[in-house]
This record gives sequence, structure tokens and C-alpha cells, in this order.
Amino acid sequence: MMKTGRPPRIAGVGHVALDMVFELDTIPQQPVKVAARALRRVVGGMTANACVAAARLGAQVRFGSPVGDDDASADFVQHFAREGVDPCGLQRVAGAQSSQSAVLVDAQGRRLVVSHHGQALRDPPPLDEAWLAQADVVIADPRCPAWAEAALRLARARGVPGVLDGDVAPLTDLRRLAGLAAWTVCSEPGAAALLGQPFEGTLDDAAVHRALAEVLVLGADVAVVTLGERGLWWQRRGGAASHLAAFDLGAVVDTLGAGDAFHGALAVALAEGRSDLEALRFASATAALKCLRPGGIAGAPRRAEVDACLASFA
Repeated sequence: MMKTGRPPRIAGVGHVALDMVFELDTIPQQPVKVAARALRRVVGGMTANACVAAARLGAQVRFGSPVGDDDASADFVQHFAREGVDPCGLQRVAGAQSSQSAVLVDAQGRRLVVSHHGQALRDPPPLDEAWLAQADVVIADPRCPAWAEAALRLARARGVPGVLDGDVAPLTDLRRLAGLAAWTVCSEPGAAALLGQPFEGTLDDAAVHRALAEVLVLGADVAVVTLGERGLWWQRRGGAASHLAAFDLGAVVDTLGAGDAFHGALAVALAEGRSDLEALRFASATAALKCLRPGGIAGAPRRAEVDACLASFA
């Protein structure tokens, strides 16, 4: 809870998708036919998942995205209602298709995501900023750059933190958005994309530090590069880069949604006024707990679990 005694208020602007999740023993390396052990139809998307994670941690959350006028939009509304997220910012675009993804998850929890981004993201209506006005923190991703830019500029103007999920996206979009956010958090592939270099499985420390420096030059206050089980590197403008180890909680079951859970938890921690390090530890613990459970963001933890995890590592 914030010092005012009310829950943090988080607004998310970005991607929501209908995901078909196939559970496999291994992800094939060649184009072959393979039988899935299980199949689930779920709602996903970067900021959509982050908002669910934030709601599970006790925040009051609103979400907005341009979506198609197809059947998927009804699934989105029902999903957010179940998770306690207000989808007041969803705008249906006539004649457009919503985003959909095929997600392959292997027995070690690793995933391969094939996405088709809906036309509404590329040609959205103007963002209605009214529903963002009371947010303590704004989360955005680069899937709808026009809305992300408007939301992050509004957050800057109001003096509240904006958090950008710096995942893989066109270089021009990443560079434009990275400096508008107070916190730009890049995945490893996203950091490579920001540097304009191919991603070949891992980034060495030199590349990570170049990405941190580039984000700060672009205008962010804090730059973060997340590295999964290898933890993360972070740096605040004017300070030194620091490494934070990942929480080792046991065997990983499913990494799908872990990065999104990190972003949602980070937003909650910032809204609560935590220090940089405290906020990053809170977000890292949330992501690690999510990896212990299958089901993508459906495995995101509740507040009591995160608090207990942090207490056990104090």
C-alpha cells in the first residue's frame, strides 16, 4: 500500500493478444510435425500481462489498447474482468483484426512465440488520455508506438514514472520511446535490437553496458537489461552500473509471462515509493515465482507470496 493508505494506481497502454499455447517436450529445430502434450487458449500480450501481474499484487489497474472488432475483443474484456483489471481504455477499430500468437513451451519452461500483430496497433485512433489522468505509474510497450509515445509523454508531463517494456521492435520505435520513459527495461533480445545488432542467444557484458549507456543517452532516468536466470544489470543516470542476481527458487516450469510480471511488479513497487534496488528486487522475486508455475501470466503470484519470498532472502 502507498503511504496514503490507498492501493497503487497503475495504467497500462500496449499490447493484448489471443494466445494459443502448445506444451511440448522439446521445441523442434527442424520443420517437422510434432504432437503437443497440452493446448490452452489464453489472453496474453506484454502490457496486458503486466497489468494482470500488478492487479494480483494489490494495485488498482486500468488497461488500454486499440483492438479489432472481432470475437477476440470479447475474450479480452472477460479476461480482464476475471483478473480485476479495468479495460476502460480498450478501443475497437472497425474492420481491424486483433493480435494473435502461437506459443510453444517446452519441458524446461522455455518458449517460442510466433505473433501476428493486429492492424489496429499500426493504425490506431487517437489515445483518449482521460483514463490515464490518475495513474501513479504508466506502463507501455512498443507494439503500438503512437499510443506508447502519447502515454509516456503524459506521464513525463505529470511527473509520474513511465515504464517502457523494451522488447524487440523496430529500431526507430525503440529509440523514440526509450528516452520518454523514466524507466526503460530491455529484455536481452530487446537490448540487442536497440543496439542495432543481431541477437544470437546471449549478450556479453560489454554489449549490456552499451545498451544501458544508450538508453540513458536517449533520455531515460534508469536503464535496465534483464537476463533471465543470469539476473539483470541496471544503472541510474549519474550512477554506476550494478548487477542484481536472479532469485533461485527451484526448477523453472514456464518462463512465459515472466518478463511481463517483472514489469507489472516494478510499476507497483515504484508507485509505492520504493528505492531503485528495492523495486528491482520486488520485480525480480515476482518474475522468479511466476516461473515456478505453468499457464503463462495465470501463474503470476499474489502479494503475500512475493513478500514471503523477499523475507526469506533478507
